Amino acid sequence: MEAYKFVFSSNNCSTSYCGRSFNRVQFPFRLIDQQPKNCGYDGFDLRCASQSTLLINLPGSGEFSVRSIDYRSQTIQIYDPLNCLPARLLTFNLSDSPFSASYFEFFTLLSCPNDERMGTYYKPIDCLSNTSFSVLATHSGSMVRVIIRSWTGCRIIGHLRVPLVFNRTYDSGFAYQLDEDMTLTWGTPNCKPCEILGSSCGYATSNTNMTTCFSNLAGKAICYGFILFFFSLQVTSHHKVTPEHFH
Repeated sequence: MEAYKFVFSSNNCSTSYCGRSFNRVQFPFRLIDQQPKNCGYDGFDLRCASQSTLLINLPGSGEFSVRSIDYRSQTIQIYDPLNCLPARLLTFNLSDSPFSASYFEFFTLLSCPNDERMGTYYKPIDCLSNTSFSVLATHSGSMVRVIIRSWTGCRIIGHLRVPLVFNRTYDSGFAYQLDEDMTLTWGTPNCKPCEILGSSCGYATSNTNMTTCFSNLAGKAICYGFILFFFSLQVTSHHKVTPEHFH
């Protein structure tokens, strides 16, 4: 169970950046070697690999580059730094990570000999293909059966679970490189209330996993209170009852 009280103080965890990257790193993420361990949640460590490249290590799946982080929607967009995402998806597993996908689309990989029957309808996955064989991907079981029966030498070499967002759909063709960024979400810790209010999120105490919204709005609240008080005095002075009102 997480706490959502609002504390008018600082948690001493400043936002960090990886070189020229526009992605800000803040709780629940932390930048290794730049931010202390208490500034990040377990499983959200990031590594700065170059002047602008953030990497995240997903247990059992390895490191991926971070394209963007949206703290309000609690989503992270990642991609394969070696530009061969289909190969990574063969062993992709989120079971030991704090992240999840909206849903998964299942694809079958086929390896087929290169010949003249390969038209524009069949677009090989470049990073898995070579001069002799082309690797194709489809999520249509009926298409797989047709290809296996019709093309001599075609065989199934693997199955993929591709994490997708809700508004992404695929047809039954073979024209997919499967090289698009993956968008993952996280539910715990839930820092959305803090982000919406413009506050920072962090651990409530040093010995708990409960999170708290830290805010620096105390000074602003005093200022706003003074303005409202001054305004009320002005209104009162304009409506002050004098003896002339009774004549």
